[in-house]
Amino acid sequence: MAEGAIKKIAEKIQLIPARKNNWKTVVIILAVVFGLLAVVFGVSVVYSKTYVGKVYPGIYLGHYDLSGWTADDVKKFVDSFSRRLSQEGLVYMFEQNGQSQRVAVNPALISSEAAIETIFLSNKEFAGEILNIGRGESFWFKKMWLPLWYRIKTIHLSLPVKIDRQNFQGIIENALEGYVIEPRDANIHLSSINPLAYELTLEQSGEVFDYEQIIDDTVQKLSEPSLESIVISKRLVIPSVTKKDLAAAEENILRAFNFGPAILSHTDTDAKETQVWSVGPELLVKWLKPVYDSTGKIKLELKEKEVGQYLENLRVIVDQPAEDAKFSMENGKVSEFKNGHSGRSLNVAKTYGELNNLFIKISQGENVDKTVINLAVDQTEPKLKLSDINDYGITGIFGVGTSTFYDSHNNRIKNIANAVERLNGIIIKPGEEFSSIKYAGSFTEENGFLPEEIIKGNKIIKEVGGGMCQIGTTLFRMAMNSGMPITERTNHSLVVGYYADPINGNPGTDATLYEPILDFKFMNDTGGYLLLQTEINYKKQMLIFTLWGTPDGRSGFYSRPIVSKWIPAGLPQEIKTTTLKPGETKCQNAFRGANASFTYTRFNQSGEKIERVFSSYYRPLPKMCMTGISPNECPDGKTTCDIIVKNTATSTPSATPNSQPLLAD
Repeated sequence: MAEGAIKKIAEKIQLIPARKNNWKTVVIILAVVFGLLAVVFGVSVVYSKTYVGKVYPGIYLGHYDLSGWTADDVKKFVDSFSRRLSQEGLVYMFEQNGQSQRVAVNPALISSEAAIETIFLSNKEFAGEILNIGRGESFWFKKMWLPLWYRIKTIHLSLPVKIDRQNFQGIIENALEGYVIEPRDANIHLSSINPLAYELTLEQSGEVFDYEQIIDDTVQKLSEPSLESIVISKRLVIPSVTKKDLAAAEENILRAFNFGPAILSHTDTDAKETQVWSVGPELLVKWLKPVYDSTGKIKLELKEKEVGQYLENLRVIVDQPAEDAKFSMENGKVSEFKNGHSGRSLNVAKTYGELNNLFIKISQGENVDKTVINLAVDQTEPKLKLSDINDYGITGIFGVGTSTFYDSHNNRIKNIANAVERLNGIIIKPGEEFSSIKYAGSFTEENGFLPEEIIKGNKIIKEVGGGMCQIGTTLFRMAMNSGMPITERTNHSLVVGYYADPINGNPGTDATLYEPILDFKFMNDTGGYLLLQTEINYKKQMLIFTLWGTPDGRSGFYSRPIVSKWIPAGLPQEIKTTTLKPGETKCQNAFRGANASFTYTRFNQSGEKIERVFSSYYRPLPKMCMTGISPNECPDGKTTCDIIVKNTATSTPSATPNSQPLLAD
């Protein structure tokens, strides 16, 4: 045990001097390190002060040494390069038929306003970034040694270049256009439609440029920065369809050409018009594209680009923007009203797909269930619908009534137009009995109505407001098509051509107005408000009256009028009258009379069917000629008179007193 203890004591004694020596070494090393750091720090401080506001050595832009440059120097250099680019342009070198070709891009394209979007060198920001290299570090130690390190490990920067690839490719394509040989597939050349005659053309290989690679190479060259010629190359393109393969599919070609023309169709639901376009051989020869199917055989498709261009030309006919509804009131009437409608836009891709599928089936001999392709249309809804912008609950149409005023006199048309304007925008309250005279009249000169000829009794006279029966008739038809209860209606005294049924030409669906005794009325029993919208179409010489409200499920229609008896007009008559100047003559054509009737059928809100027969008697009227006479010719010493000669062959003059008016306008 004593020996062991002695050894341990001896070991401890020996370790003490060893530890003292290690501490000395550590101190020496630390002193050296701090000394070196002090030297580096001192050198770094002096170095950084030497290059204040200047680029540190070891920083290059491409092969340009920027050592000692200021930010302004860098900016001026980049500005100079940009000016050279706009003055000298770009030069591309390539081989063509064993010869070297040189193509320069017009500098004007580079220096124009469009070039700002095509090539943009952000020099001001770039100059600041270069000057900040070695100074922008957050750790102070890096700021101290990195500038010195750049002398050993240099930095090579690239000029930032941004190119709008699509615009720039267009410039390059135009410059190289004459050196491109487009590949050409074997195809079909149509020489005659009737009789059908065509030939198959031979395929041709092509040589084209890789524009994506050219743009990449251009960006690389400009970022160096350098305006040296850019070497580009072409690649061989083998046609995908050969004449041999196309000849093997000739049966498919014959099917496509011999098939009756397909039809593209579009119906304008607003105008209720349908337009069609024929797709026959003259279009197919431009559109057919032979392609290989999964089995390696040729099949025929339609070229999407060419068909798309054709369809785009139809957009002007099909497209219609969505239109918001409009509704505003002024002085108790609707002053502005428009039922908003959905917009539509031609879906070219979908239409092409349907047409292409049709011709694929035709060329392959498959059965097709239709040869009419409706143009595909996308619908867009208006932002404001009618129900959103009025407090009357008006959301839709009850019915529409029309009539024609073809060949009317000028004053008659003006009277009709005046009444149309007075009626337009009328709001009919719930439970109200609508009166035509109340809202369209009074028919006075103060209200803008003019004198117009009418037949009153057996005389032709002018009265203010002639033509109002056109208004009454249109309202009558509108009310029936809207399913409204008719409370008052009187037919004309004569058969007037303006009011004939548009299908069979018979009289019976007219309604006369003569203030104050003859009116047309209907009842608003819908429980809501009604809006009357009136329109005059001068081009078609028509009136179109529309009744709006809150549709409640009712409906109405009327049958075509039937004439049970036509009554001959009778012998011509002459009326001698003091209302004309002596010797002045006016004649009125003959009117044959008629007994006519039709059935008005309506279904009310509950679905109950209600029928009503309207019967009309139209009196006959012979041809009448009025001749002016002097007051001296009147019998019984009267100063005014109308003398009717019933039959000019066996006439017996008689005086006719005025009677209740029998009217026709």
